[in-house]
This record gives sequence, structure tokens and C-alpha cells, in this order.
Amino acid sequence: MNREIQFFSYDSCYKHYTKRIINIRQAKIHGETIVAKPVFMVAIIDAIDSNVFTNNQFAINDWLEGHYKMLMSQYAKDSQFDDRTNIEKPFWHLETDGFWHLNYQGERLSKGHTPSKAWLKDSVEFAYFDESLWILLQNKVWRTKLRDYIIEHKLTDDFWSGKIAAEGLGIIAAMLIAA
Repeated sequence: MNREIQFFSYDSCYKHYTKRIINIRQAKIHGETIVAKPVFMVAIIDAIDSNVFTNNQFAINDWLEGHYKMLMSQYAKDSQFDDRTNIEKPFWHLETDGFWHLNYQGERLSKGHTPSKAWLKDSVEFAYFDESLWILLQNKVWRTKLRDYIIEHKLTDDFWSGKIAAEGLGIIAAMLIAA
């Protein structure tokens, strides 16, 4: 579906959410950034594109989990870890970034630890995006543009090489100033 909604600024919405996405919190282990959240977002966008999800309510299902695992094997660096990050971690922790929300059926847990997939299925009725992000994702052109942005800015080697180089230059500059 590629419908346009009048009086909605796709460009402004896209700019807002790309700023939010570039700043998503990602864990680091042994100096390497975990890519689970951006991979999960790409999997969700692909699920919308494939009509797996047709309304702004997302749950862990076989299609989403299988696609997420395939994307993790594609984008996670081989050097990172023996075991890939399971889907429950980004499903749960993406809520801390402010545009992904969980609709609980029962008791909430603190964000200090990740619940099991079984707990999520029992205790979270569904997750959902901000309404404006959902509207943006209904348009195939903007959905593809956002997907490409996530891949380019969060998942490609060029991004990581540039980030590592920039961090390295910052450290060198700090040492020169201190000297």
C-alpha cells in the first residue's frame, strides 16, 4: 500500500525519527556495539512491507523471529559473539528509546533485566510505534527510505569504520591537548 495522507509532513516525520534512530541506545560488549535494536527495526519494517503486520500492533511470531535471526546473521559481526542476541532483548529494550511502546496485559517488570520470550508473550499484549511513525511506515517510499537509513547508518561497515575512526581521532586529540 502506498497511500499519501494529506496534511501530514512525511519529510518532517522522517527527519524526526532518523534523529531518534541515530541516537538509540545500543549496548557495547568488549568494545563492540550490539546491533540487535536496528536489526529488529529492519525486521519490523520488512514485516510491515510483507503484510505480516497490518496495524500498529506487533507481537513476536514465527515470521518475525525467523526474519530477525536471518538479518542478525547478515549484519552482526562474526567477531562479536558466539550466540546472536535473541529477539526478546530488542523487543523489550527498544521501549527505552521512546518511540516503541509495550501494551501490558498484566504486571510490568523493571527495565533492569530482559524477561523471557514466554513472559513477553504472556504479559505484553502487543508493542506499537508512535502514531506518526506508524503513518510514515504505511507509505512504501518512506518505509523503504527509513529502512535504508537504518542499514546505512547503523549496520554497515562504512558506518562502523567511520565511527571507530572518529572515536580514535577524538582520543588522539584529547591526548595532544593534555600533552
